[in-house]
Amino acid sequence: MATHIKSIINQFLKEKKKEAKNTVKIEKIIEENLGADLIRHIRLQRIHNKNLVFRSDSSGASYELGLRKEALLKAVKKDFPDIEGVKIKIGEHD
Repeated sequence: MATHIKSIINQFLKEKKKEAKNTVKIEKIIEENLGADLIRHIRLQRIHNKNLVFRSDSSGASYELGLRKEALLKAVKKDFPDIEGVKIKIGEHD
């Protein structure tokens, strides 16, 4: 039984490590496509249900991201074809 639990934990850790690497790659694509001015006001909060979910601290930045989201999605889909959309939430980010 302990071997089974150990294999489950190892599989979980491998998946989390892969997710972390993918998040870093996606963040790099975001930086390349959106620019420093916009990046100051938005953060990739999470990837949920095949959507990139952003948090914005500015309605102007949210609007700008909305204008650029199709181009951003196209760039992300080159490496991550499973991503289907971009969601934007307004509010404080970390």
